Amino acid sequence: MNQEHSLSALILASGEDVPRKPPASVLEDALIICADGGGSLARKWQLRPDLIIGDLDSLPAEDQEFWAAQGVPFQTVPPRKDQTDLELAVEYALGRGAISISLVGAWGSRIDHALGNVEILYRLALQGVENHLITKGHVLSAFCASSKSQVRKGSIVSLVPLTPVVRGVKTRGLGYPLSGQDLYKGSTFTISNQAVSSEIEVSIAEGVLLLVLEQ
Repeated sequence: MNQEHSLSALILASGEDVPRKPPASVLEDALIICADGGGSLARKWQLRPDLIIGDLDSLPAEDQEFWAAQGVPFQTVPPRKDQTDLELAVEYALGRGAISISLVGAWGSRIDHALGNVEILYRLALQGVENHLITKGHVLSAFCASSKSQVRKGSIVSLVPLTPVVRGVKTRGLGYPLSGQDLYKGSTFTISNQAVSSEIEVSIAEGVLLLVLEQ
């Protein structure tokens, strides 16, 4: 078990687009929550969950039995429900007081779920909760004020407005800098910028912006 009052959470889901190994940067003292089939990923990575939550339709019986034998608690919910298992995991993390939530296994062949998970990032940004959706090749995060990131020089950086208008966008460390421009939802204007330093910074005056970093 991890610390009872952990302020960060790592949520594992069953999407196929995942890193080869656990993201070390978010593991320290993190509350580990598995959204249903994410329990299989936790077993593969040898991470002991603090909770497995879901309707258990995507977690094989052998993995259920393995974690039950380890004493990991389950929160089972009905298959007919109004939220995805991943959103229920996010709700649990917020209820525990998490101020930073990272999602792994939240992207894959289920595009409807993947897009829904971007909406979860949007919600977390509005609530002031630091958020990351980590895939094999990218990290997505949404924010309302500013974001500073360590990146690989030359890597692709994209900005995607999640609100109709994102006002006053300023950047540092990008090949095509912004100095207070407004960005509008429905445009590809800020897709495929490039990092020209190992640290980039993006700030906005109003709205919610999605930052997509190439790993």
